[in-house]
Amino acid sequence: MLPVVMGEQISSELLAATLAELDVTLQVLEDKFLQDKAFLVGPQISLADLVAITELMHPVGAGCQVFEGRPKLAAWYRRVEAAVGEDLFREAHEVILKVKDTPPADPTVKQKLMPGVLAMIR
Repeated sequence: MLPVVMGEQISSELLAATLAELDVTLQVLEDKFLQDKAFLVGPQISLADLVAITELMHPVGAGCQVFEGRPKLAAWYRRVEAAVGEDLFREAHEVILKVKDTPPADPTVKQKLMPGVLAMIR
């Protein structure tokens, strides 16, 4: 999401590597945690589901279709959304989902944020 917020282009190599890493992470989430359960730690929604879905909404907010082609993960997403309630779920993720539609950070703000951003990614 940082490139979207900061208005920076990233190289196709970095994007490909990041998406490959995301794909591996999603596979681990499905295979090791979700398995054949309704939710991550059992038959009922838990804090683990809420934290995981919030993390996955970040790439969704940046325009990445993380649930596409992953029927097990997509079904889990729908169960989490239903358990929380569709309206509350949308409200909780409203800011994240609008990131790709917001203009990049003001150059002055960007300049102030850049040292912290660079420190995070190094």
